[in-house]
Amino acid sequence: MPLTVVQEKLKTIPDEYMDEIYNYLELLEYKILYKKQHENTKRFPNRCPGILKDPNFYMSPDFDEPLEDFEEYM
Repeated sequence: MPLTVVQEKLKTIPDEYMDEIYNYLELLEYKILYKKQHENTKRFPNRCPGILKDPNFYMSPDFDEPLEDFEEYM
């Protein structure tokens, strides 16, 4: 979008809303800076896709059964 279009749009906005527009521009500036600083970091660094596909993975058949330690709370 050309800057002239934005400037024309700004001329139609009442003065009492200019603080909000300025605050939003500050927020956008912060987002751009944050994105530049974190563009090389992994989004989910602790995740390892396919880890549960290992044939040695075992889950006990009674995994979903209630624990005896919590019987008094049930």
